Amino acid sequence: MTAAVTLAQKGFKVNVFEQAPELSEVGAGLTVTPNATKGLIYLGLGQAMEKIGMAHDLQGVRHYQTKEMIVPLKRGKHMLEKYGAYQFQVHRADIHDILIEDLEKHSPGCIFVDHQLIDVDQRSDKVKLIFNNQAEHEFDFVIGADGPRSTVRKSILGTDEPEFSGYVAWRGIVPTHGLEESDFDECGSSAFISPGRVFARYLIRDAKEYNYVAFLATDEWAEEGWSIPSKVETVLETFADYNQQVKNIISATPPEGCYKWGIFTRKPIDEWSSERVTLLGDAAHPLEPFMGQGASMAIEDGVVLGRIIEDSADFSEIIERYETARIKRCHFVTEHSKKAGQRFTGNNPDSYTKEDHKNEEELGLFNYDPGNVMV
Repeated sequence: MTAAVTLAQKGFKVNVFEQAPELSEVGAGLTVTPNATKGLIYLGLGQAMEKIGMAHDLQGVRHYQTKEMIVPLKRGKHMLEKYGAYQFQVHRADIHDILIEDLEKHSPGCIFVDHQLIDVDQRSDKVKLIFNNQAEHEFDFVIGADGPRSTVRKSILGTDEPEFSGYVAWRGIVPTHGLEESDFDECGSSAFISPGRVFARYLIRDAKEYNYVAFLATDEWAEEGWSIPSKVETVLETFADYNQQVKNIISATPPEGCYKWGIFTRKPIDEWSSERVTLLGDAAHPLEPFMGQGASMAIEDGVVLGRIIEDSADFSEIIERYETARIKRCHFVTEHSKKAGQRFTGNNPDSYTKEDHKNEEELGLFNYDPGNVMV
């Protein structure tokens, strides 16, 4: 969606195809770190993000039983002062809403729902998209942002399949009005670590909701998907030895709002494109979610690609400049996201130290500005 907004603002005619039957409130919370916030500021959406996102002052890695702060991380105004942009935690539907509103302003009627892509027919002068509802559309250039099991990616690269990462996860959104005072503290965003498990939670929507993701390292394969129903009791059993705050948050999950999924990744590749088709986001570089960079990398991709398309003479120049600008950085983030998961789940939290913690800030990711980086 960020790529579509970038291009529409620059005067390009765009069409967006969504396989869901309607644009409804689905998904969960996500983190938008300063590198991506700068991309949204470039699109004129900085103030909108301040209205819908929460910029917590303190984030931290904490002990799963004692809640002791192992690695405190200053966020809030510290991010603004140091990097020129806040880190926000926000509901996925809310950020989609501001992107869709801006897209409709610049390109009315360009979003088509209930269009599941089934094939891509690449020709010398056009690309035809074929959908399950028998619709067909031709375009000069196609950007595939259709997730880890991308149909567009398959058309470019063949049948390389995602690989199970060794993690399953549960997610939930919990209304906070029924929680106890002890279920909140000065740390608006926390990751409680233990051998083989991580429970991450943060407040969203003016602290009216907690978003959480609970990870388990396991050799047992789990079905890939984002919205596979699960049971709250299963999550409680898995995290039974965690502190009471974590258990209270899990217990407050609406029964119909608990989901489980297997985390799948792909080996990094050095080409994302064909002559008139390219990829972005999880379709190009699915990440393990332990640095919270999935959404931020997709936002970066979209802004950078839009800038390059505006400033390129032909499609081959677009592809060359885009892959040069993005592949090395995304490989770096993919590698370190994987390492972060190994550190979180592989160490005894009693011996985990700040020296062990190499997070996205310490790796320099927040310095990046997709709206101004040389491309």
